[in-house]
This record gives sequence, structure tokens and C-alpha cells, in this order.
Amino acid sequence: MIKIDMSDVIRAVAEFKKAAEQQVLELTQKVTLDVHANVVRGSPVDTGNFRGNWTVETPKKPFDNGRIENTTPYGPTLVHGHSDQAPNGWIDNSILAATKLGGK
Repeated sequence: MIKIDMSDVIRAVAEFKKAAEQQVLELTQKVTLDVHANVVRGSPVDTGNFRGNWTVETPKKPFDNGRIENTTPYGPTLVHGHSDQAPNGWIDNSILAATKLGGK
């Protein structure tokens, strides 16, 4: 009779899962912070209120979403390109730059 003890394999799989989830969390946190930095840098500036009103919340658990917000009332107008300083699509470009392989 041959017996194979799978407890070591099961333990290794659990450790691998935990390590992979930690890497996912760290990556999503980094991307969230990079997008935040990019949108702040790319924000059009008149008084500085819009640029200074960005907030960021990084994910707390693997596979959660981060949040980047600007609650300035005229923010949607600026996001859609109504400023010579930031053409339409500048938010998408900020996201693309942060998610390209290699980071910013």
C-alpha cells in the first residue's frame, strides 16, 4: 500500500495563495497611487482649487477597487476638456500611463 501525505501540498497552496493575494493588493495600491499622482499633475490650474481637491483611497483587500475623487463642482467640465491646459481624454491618458508595464 502506498500513502501520499498531501498536507504539505495543501499548506504550500495556501501559502502561495496568500502571497499571490498580497502581490495583487500591492499592485492595485501602487496603480491607484500612480493614477492619483498623474491626475493631480495633469489637472488644469487656475486657482489651484481643482488640483488640490483630489482625494485617493487605496484598496484594503486583494481584488478591491481603489477610489480617486474630485468633488469640485466644475470638475466634470474640466475632465471633459473644457480647459486649454487639459484636453479631452487627459484622465484616460493618466490611467493608461499608470497601468502600462513599467509604471509611470
